[in-house]
Amino acid sequence: MMKKSWLLMSIFCLGLASAATAGETVHVDQKVKLYAKVGGVSGNLNSIGSDTMNNLMTYWAEGFNKVYPNVKVQIEGKGSTTAPPSLISGTAQIGPMSRAMKPTEIDAFEKKYGYKPTEIKTALDALAVYVNKDNPLKCLSLPQVDAIFSKTRKGKYKEDITAWGQLGLTGEWATRPVSLYGRNSASGTYGYFKERALYKGDFKDTVKEQPGSASVIQGVAADRYALGYSGIGYKTSGVHTIPLSFREERAL
Repeated sequence: MMKKSWLLMSIFCLGLASAATAGETVHVDQKVKLYAKVGGVSGNLNSIGSDTMNNLMTYWAEGFNKVYPNVKVQIEGKGSTTAPPSLISGTAQIGPMSRAMKPTEIDAFEKKYGYKPTEIKTALDALAVYVNKDNPLKCLSLPQVDAIFSKTRKGKYKEDITAWGQLGLTGEWATRPVSLYGRNSASGTYGYFKERALYKGDFKDTVKEQPGSASVIQGVAADRYALGYSGIGYKTSGVHTIPLSFREERAL
């Protein structure tokens, strides 16, 4: 499952990409002028928003600091929902998000500043469903994923799934309950998974909501009977991803 990531900037667009590629040969449109370093740039630059973007933001910040070492860049990733209010209040100048701004968020920003925030699409991210490295599960269908994570079951799977035996696992796995891990509601990952994997349904109350993408992976890696969802960039050796199909027949 793919989703877009954005950088929303309250006042101006910084030359982060140019700084990140400093020293490398880059081919760009001839109409685009090369970035020219200016003097007197110093102070604080705060980024608050999606933790999915943390690794990219850190990479860009390191490149930016090579050009402007007197700027202190601070990156805080707690979820996409934290970006708009941070931009509006002025506590952040950059708001990374793994979803588009909602109309109400754009309106609130425009009401404060008199213009709309600048949106820059920066990347594509893939969400994955993870199990513990010891789990023998081979694949799942999206209706099954919905029946595992959602209490509304809008994917119309035949039954609620609570145990690994319902997914075809045998032996010690058959009666073991599925331990669920996911993101909290402040996360754009949470919203995207809810829309696409849960068919806009509601999560079960038993999902262990985590404050960050890495926390989901850590939980699944430490819990032998866990199932969770997170960004593909956070995959570790303690977990493995599960191939997904649209229809149940293809997942058998």
